[in-house]
Amino acid sequence: MMYLLARLEETLISEWIRETGWVFFGSLIFHSLALALVVGMSLAVLWREVGFAASIPAGRFGEFIPLSKLGLMVVLLSGLLLLIAYPAKALSNPVFYLKLTAILAALVITWRIVANNRLTDPVSGKPGARRRLAWLGLCLWLTSVAAGRFLAYTHNVLLASSFY
Repeated sequence: MMYLLARLEETLISEWIRETGWVFFGSLIFHSLALALVVGMSLAVLWREVGFAASIPAGRFGEFIPLSKLGLMVVLLSGLLLLIAYPAKALSNPVFYLKLTAILAALVITWRIVANNRLTDPVSGKPGARRRLAWLGLCLWLTSVAAGRFLAYTHNVLLASSFY
């Protein structure tokens, strides 16, 4: 596997992303800002679902969903660029897979709440299972953010090509 990662690192696009400062750091900045948008919207939805911010009308969240979807597309594109720049750093690190799994699960929970029009339900009297699901979503977002930060410090391999 390291051989394949080393070959990917030696492609023109990988070298261009990694060695062109504005491309790499621009990707990192857009990734961070778009993550703030997606995670922030999800957290607002989940906090309301567990009973906080009950005074905010549920319909207000719907106005931000298209923006959140745009943010998700930016996260995916910028994340792909960052992955292409340093594939071995991420793909050889179990923390990366924890991050992706937590994000995917948190998104599914948030979208499930939004898609089932649960935002329009009154906050009081919510079944315990729905509240637990929202708490799980909050914990998953916390896990994904923490794992994302730990990625900077837990990698064993920066460039696979250094082994060949």
